[in-house]
Amino acid sequence: MLSREEALNLDLNNFKKVHLIGITSAFNSFCANYLLEEGIEVTASEYNQDCKEAKGWIDRGILYPGGHSAKYITKDIDLVIFPNGPIPGNPECEETEKKGIPTITIGQLTGLISKNFKVVAIAGTHGKTTTSALVAWLFYKSLDKKPNFIIGDKILDWNQSWNYNPNSEYLVIEACEYKKQFLDRAPQSYITVITNIELDHTDFYPTQDSYNSAFSEFISNSEYVITDTSELNIVEVLKEVSSEIKVVDMNKFKDKYSNVKSSLIGEHNRENVLRACGVAEVLNIQPFFEDFPGVNSRFEYKGNTPNGMKTYSDYAHNPRKIKACLNGTREAFPDKKIVFVWEPHSYERTYTFKEDFVKSLELADIIYIPNIFAPVREQEEYKDVISTESFVEFLQGGYPKKEIIHTKTLEKTTQMLLGERFNDNYVTILASAGELRKIFPLLKLDK
Repeated sequence: MLSREEALNLDLNNFKKVHLIGITSAFNSFCANYLLEEGIEVTASEYNQDCKEAKGWIDRGILYPGGHSAKYITKDIDLVIFPNGPIPGNPECEETEKKGIPTITIGQLTGLISKNFKVVAIAGTHGKTTTSALVAWLFYKSLDKKPNFIIGDKILDWNQSWNYNPNSEYLVIEACEYKKQFLDRAPQSYITVITNIELDHTDFYPTQDSYNSAFSEFISNSEYVITDTSELNIVEVLKEVSSEIKVVDMNKFKDKYSNVKSSLIGEHNRENVLRACGVAEVLNIQPFFEDFPGVNSRFEYKGNTPNGMKTYSDYAHNPRKIKACLNGTREAFPDKKIVFVWEPHSYERTYTFKEDFVKSLELADIIYIPNIFAPVREQEEYKDVISTESFVEFLQGGYPKKEIIHTKTLEKTTQMLLGERFNDNYVTILASAGELRKIFPLLKLDK
């Protein structure tokens, strides 16, 4: 595996054939399209063959059908793209290493390609996806064409989480901080937007200082940084950054863009809009977000249940996002009771931030929790630190008068939501970054 520096110094013109282990994600799909446009032969494998994206790549003759196999690693391949690193037991990773073919990660490939664009990178603990989508929309409305973008979920109406446009000089990247992935994805940003910096991913960052340090390293290669310089951790991060970097303080142009409207609700989304206005400020273009359609699973309206309860999907999976989601819901529906159906994301995060989760749930009237979702990257040792049952009991201790129930299964949760009790006097949010979305087809929603 090449280092970050070695990967950035590669010359793609030297490669005739590149193989990607995985192609349906936004980052993989964008990079594959770029390579094809450059005249490089591309092959790919993918475990999930059933999604629309996979079928599209199969039809184009790029994706091998049938998952992963060592036979796909042929001698004529010049470069193999791993997901986030070697996967133990993956036959293609093992065959690549056996044959000694150069390898880089998809993050490193993104960073290598990004050198050909003016990169606008959006990083931070919360609000990355929505802010990234708003910036993509800013370019679309102001420059009359979709920019290149790679974000964490689909922009509604467009139904796209990525776009490749060789006629646009800009590339908008959602830059995730987990395991310092943003250093690979956006190694040299023209504009960096920092939403906020609150400790997360404590399986990798043991302290706030270590988390801050990663952001300082990331920002150090930017030309402009747009952020709220009054936030404590951002103040600490900026202390470690060269004075040559142009820091644009959101607070200084807040009044200028106070009349910019969007359909998004909640104070957190007004801040996201202001951050996107910061990009407009740097580039001297006019922001317009009134018709911004929103992002998949960010307070996305899914429909009404047969009894008339409005139902929304949200990605909220850490304390601040949950609090922001509930604040926005209360703002939009001041007279309705809020049913918060929540699938905590990862045992480690649930245990580490359990006290903060209690505080974040204040505005929910009813809380249903079917299970804790363990992402693929979750280490087995963390699954023993807390159980769904003990976590629900902990929440009940914090709110003894609230209805907080461990519903145990998605089916049982669905039955409860479809009960006659939940009519148009209620609104429900299904909050999850895991499998809770499987409930939506069962709820018989009518828009």
